Amino acid sequence: MISRTEFANQLTTAYERLYDLVYLRTHPLADLFVPDPTLSRKDKAWRLHHLLIEVIEELDPGPHAPVFSREWRRHRLMVLRYIDGLDPQSVADQLAISRRHFYREHEAAIEAIASILWQRYVEQPSMGAQPRQAAREPTSPSRLELLRLEAARLNQANRYTSLSEVLQGAVQLVGEMARQKGVKVQMGLGESPPGVGMDRSLLRQLLLEALSYLVEHLASGEIQVSVTQNKDCVRLSLQGRGTRTPKPPAQAGEEEVRLKMLQELAEVQQAQIRFVASGQEITGFELELPNALPRTILVVDDNADVLRLFQRYLSQHHYQVVTAQTSAEAIELAQKLQPYAITLDLMMPDQDGWDVLQTLTNQPQTRHIPIIVCTVLSARELALSLGAALFLEKPVTEQALLSALEALS
Repeated sequence: MISRTEFANQLTTAYERLYDLVYLRTHPLADLFVPDPTLSRKDKAWRLHHLLIEVIEELDPGPHAPVFSREWRRHRLMVLRYIDGLDPQSVADQLAISRRHFYREHEAAIEAIASILWQRYVEQPSMGAQPRQAAREPTSPSRLELLRLEAARLNQANRYTSLSEVLQGAVQLVGEMARQKGVKVQMGLGESPPGVGMDRSLLRQLLLEALSYLVEHLASGEIQVSVTQNKDCVRLSLQGRGTRTPKPPAQAGEEEVRLKMLQELAEVQQAQIRFVASGQEITGFELELPNALPRTILVVDDNADVLRLFQRYLSQHHYQVVTAQTSAEAIELAQKLQPYAITLDLMMPDQDGWDVLQTLTNQPQTRHIPIIVCTVLSARELALSLGAALFLEKPVTEQALLSALEALS
């Protein structure tokens, strides 16, 4: 029987190669988590991949958990590292922790997931292993339902995502699988690929699903990726060309589920996907992605230098900055503009920031707007208890401000 330590180590290696489906075919956890002997190694790898993604969401402490709490941070770390695909330093920067702290939190997060899966598949294997027919019947609706729930949680505000960054990351993740099959990915992104109005995680998953589908169905050849922009949307084309891998008839049901997943991933973010076919085979995908709208940030501070500084920090990251130097102006603009978020200084003339905080968090038309308190005062606990979403001590760095805004997504 596998030891608990070895089990956690195997989980780590599986996550490190999460998007290498060829590698996952022979991973020890594939047989442990998917014991059905009638399934092919390819099917087992696909199911292991999805199980490892889905179990990350079991770490989510829920919308009422304090941002930057230990539970929130470990869930967010796993999302950033393995769903968003950021490198360790980028994750540490997003979470405002050191590289050493990242590795400690990463180990704790893996241990938390190991505890969930150990009980499910080792101590009480009946919880994870179901008869083949019973497990296959609800595959499509259960996956789609989980996807809808996650999309509803994520799709709460106008979003901006760098298409170039996400696309290049997705291509890198499927790169090993493509190289092993002799498939090249040719990128034609132009000089300045546009941003799109989609959640980064969902866009990334959509691109990974589409690219891995095309790679799996090619024995050799290439995938051509091109991007064009027009007034209404961003058009992304993924076209597979070359020698195709024969598709066993038994996989028809799984193919249908995967194509439905692609449609659902697109539709929940107001995108459109069209399947390009040659005969009975899907050879490519044409996607229409919504153009990004800038998110409005209301910066409230009586110091003109701080207003200019925050303007410089945010304008280059697709935020639209509106400023207010008095409490009355801040309340009026918050009601009128309904910004994505508000940064609020506490030391204001006349009516101070404490009054503004209480007014905005108690009025029905503004209490849903996240407020980030930015101050030299040591008043974190009080600010959070009065309704602030986050607390930043001045001087506020660009990375700290951007990380705080990202945490609201």
